[in-house]
Amino acid sequence: MGLFDWLKPKTRKAGPTPEGLYGALPKGSRWMDGADPAGAAEDFIPEPDAYVFDIAEWKWDEQLWIKATTRSDDNEAGFGLLIVLSDGSSTDAVELWEQGGRGPVLKERQEWTIPRGHPTRQMALVSHGDQTTRVLRKLEQCFGFEPLSHPALPDKTAIVCELIILRGIVIPDQDRFIARMKVLLPEHNGWPYGEFFLNVNSIRKQIWVSEKSSEYRVAILERISQGGEPA
Repeated sequence: MGLFDWLKPKTRKAGPTPEGLYGALPKGSRWMDGADPAGAAEDFIPEPDAYVFDIAEWKWDEQLWIKATTRSDDNEAGFGLLIVLSDGSSTDAVELWEQGGRGPVLKERQEWTIPRGHPTRQMALVSHGDQTTRVLRKLEQCFGFEPLSHPALPDKTAIVCELIILRGIVIPDQDRFIARMKVLLPEHNGWPYGEFFLNVNSIRKQIWVSEKSSEYRVAILERISQGGEPA
C-alpha cells in the first residue's frame, strides 16, 4: 500500500450490509430519487404517477408471497408477487466496468453470499385472472393505448422476471422489507425485453409500480397478456 492510498476513494461493495441495507451511499451523499427507502418508512410513499396497490396478503417464509390489490372501476384489480429467497447459500455478483481507450474495460467482479431470508434475483408476477385483466386495462389507459378486449394471462400463470434492489432495507426477523427495485423482463420465447420500477413498503402495506422508460410499454402489455408460464 502506498503512503496516500488511504486517500483514494474506495469502491463501494455490492450486496447488503450486515444490517440489511442495500445501496449504501458514499459518505456525504443523499438518495436523490425521491424519499429514501432506507430512511423513515413513513416518508417512502408513492410518487404521483405511480400505480398503487395495497398488500392484501404477505407471507415471508421459504419464499416471499405478496398479494397486491386495488379498486378499479368499483372492481378489485391485482396480481401476485412471488420472490425466491436465499437459504443462506445463494450467491449474487456484479461486474464493474470503466471506460478504457478502446472501449469498456472490466474493472472488478464482486460476488457475495445472499443472507438467509433475503431476496434473490428470481421473481415471478402471478396473474389473478380477471383481477389482472383490470390491471392490464388500467395500464393501457395510462400508456395512452386504446383499451383492447383481450384478457390478461389466465389465473395462476406466472411471468418470470429478474429483480434488482436499488436501495432499501431488508430485515427478515422484523418482517421489514422497504425498497425501490427494478424489474427486468428478459427476452423469452420471442417476447421483447422490458423494465419497470417496483416499490415495496411492508410498514405502510403498499406496493407501487412506475415506469422506467416509455420504450418498454409495449413489452409490458404484451407480457401481461400473452407471455407467461404455468405457476
